[in-house]
Amino acid sequence: MATKITIAHLFPDDEGMILVAKDVNDGSSRHITEVANGGSCGCVCFGCGRRLIARNGGDPNVRAYSFAHRPEDNAVDCVSSGETALHIRAKEIIAKHCRVTLPPAFTPGLDGKLVEVFPERSIHLTDVHLETAAGEVIPDVIATMPDGRRLFIEIANTHPCPPEKIEKLDAMGVEVLEITVSRYQSHPLDELDDIILDIAPRKLIHSAEVKAMAANIAEERHQQEGAKIAEAKRLVAIYRDPEIWNHTKAQKLVDDLVQLGLSEFLDMDDNRPSAFIVYRRQWQAAIFDRLLKAKSALGAMAFIESFSKGDWPKSVLAYTKSEHSRWIAANVDEDFKSPYEEVYAYLTRLRQAGVVYEVPGKRFVMGHDIQVRIDTAIQKRMLPERQSKQLRIAFQGVGSLMLPEDGGLPDYDVWLKSRAEHFDLSVAELLADEDGDYEELLDQVLAVRTMIEEMQRLKGVDPPDEMAGLPMDRLINRLGLARLEAEERAEAELVARRRRETIETAARLKQEAADRVHKAEEAALFDVDDVAAFMETPLPEHEGKTPGELAAESTDGLKKVQGILWRIRDDKMAAERTERVRKAMVDKLYDRVYSRVLRREIADLWLTAQWKELGGVKPVEYCKDEKTLARCLEVLEEFAANEQKRRR
Repeated sequence: MATKITIAHLFPDDEGMILVAKDVNDGSSRHITEVANGGSCGCVCFGCGRRLIARNGGDPNVRAYSFAHRPEDNAVDCVSSGETALHIRAKEIIAKHCRVTLPPAFTPGLDGKLVEVFPERSIHLTDVHLETAAGEVIPDVIATMPDGRRLFIEIANTHPCPPEKIEKLDAMGVEVLEITVSRYQSHPLDELDDIILDIAPRKLIHSAEVKAMAANIAEERHQQEGAKIAEAKRLVAIYRDPEIWNHTKAQKLVDDLVQLGLSEFLDMDDNRPSAFIVYRRQWQAAIFDRLLKAKSALGAMAFIESFSKGDWPKSVLAYTKSEHSRWIAANVDEDFKSPYEEVYAYLTRLRQAGVVYEVPGKRFVMGHDIQVRIDTAIQKRMLPERQSKQLRIAFQGVGSLMLPEDGGLPDYDVWLKSRAEHFDLSVAELLADEDGDYEELLDQVLAVRTMIEEMQRLKGVDPPDEMAGLPMDRLINRLGLARLEAEERAEAELVARRRRETIETAARLKQEAADRVHKAEEAALFDVDDVAAFMETPLPEHEGKTPGELAAESTDGLKKVQGILWRIRDDKMAAERTERVRKAMVDKLYDRVYSRVLRREIADLWLTAQWKELGGVKPVEYCKDEKTLARCLEVLEEFAANEQKRRR
């Protein structure tokens, strides 16, 4: 059975042995195992065309089979024989089918992305030749395309087309297709048709269509770049336009920051080109001021949007993209910046100076230390104004307490100047003073006001040692005299008041005495029969004073009278209780007597008789309580017993 020859068989093996040769009769490929041994094998070398000797006799395990050149040819075994054989097979396949598939072709577009020149396609070929010299190169296969252009086909097995050959092919301006078959080493030569025609990886090393489109794109790119550069130069001219407007409000911000000692963060004398129509220091001051007042982080775009409302950015440059701006700086003018870049560069400068810190999103926040510094500077700047206002209020406070006859105060500014001279200072130095002179002057003025207020309250106060240069003599004299007059009036009023109080007290005491006597009389109505007699009856236990006199004397006297009435009331109540008990006992006695003595007349006689057993007292008089009742009943029982004996 014939050995199927593969691509791998076409090339010398690892030991350099040739395994496939060309049949001298029909040009077909013959494997070493298919031919007669020795010189009668009928084969020639694919590479050099010389006749070969077949070494395929004997045991292949002892000596491997292979073709070899004849010794008399004095030739080294050809290393190109396999390549030639492969090229021949490829040419046969292409010539047989008269076509080949071209891969899709691409070239970089204007944006750098690949643009398709043409898609994958199968083209018809004619006039297929093998390794025919074309100029300085020998293509593996040459064919003619439908439009008459020549197509050079390179078959790459292990090595692609070398650069020097590609360079020469490119100079020739022909279509060049490279088909790589290295991955198909084990495929039989008889089964390479689809692989060579369609399947094997392939690329166009050179294509007139690709080159033409690339040239068109290059030309268009050149035109666009020319237009881009022209536009960039126009933008640069606008950027470098020296016309700048002075923005009054923004300049005030600049002045404020300078006064706060922050000029280091502003470009004060900058004459560089700008993307803004206002001075650089002015839009920088606007950014600084807004950062200082902002409650949240701000990015460069926030400032651009704000500036755009006031038409600060040069209109043509307002929304120049950063990428385009950087291109202009790299290719046209290195100083060029868009409004956004200028703002962002300034924010970065502030960050590097420690004025702001950056948060995610390229946004910035004013730092704490700079805020403290600004607050301190503001306080210091406002100190003269604040201290002048404070001193003026104190000065006017003194004036508000004065009357026309006091002479009034001098003009505030004149007075302030004289006080500053007193301290060997100017007015500005005095108002900005932090070493005690201002505080001393303010304390003096406040002390004068306190003195006046105390004197107006008619208090005796001594004037302060230092009157702050205020004319107070007439006021002090007036208020001193007023105090003396007030004291005299107060003394007279005191005497009159005491006199009135004496009269009123006497009347009040008299009325109170009458009221107490009346209360005593009202209380006596319930306890005595003759109130008038009771009120006039002397009381031995009270030094012979009558109840009326006791009540009139004092509240204690009234209480004593009330005590006497309470005792009278208690005595009467006790007597009434005793009488009720006596009557109850007498009633019991009557009941017992009538029950024990049947004869009524004797019973009545017994009740009214004086019995010695009862101390010579009648039973009805003797019986007062339980004890005396019991004694009466004892006597009654004795009488009743004797009466019964007598009857018997």
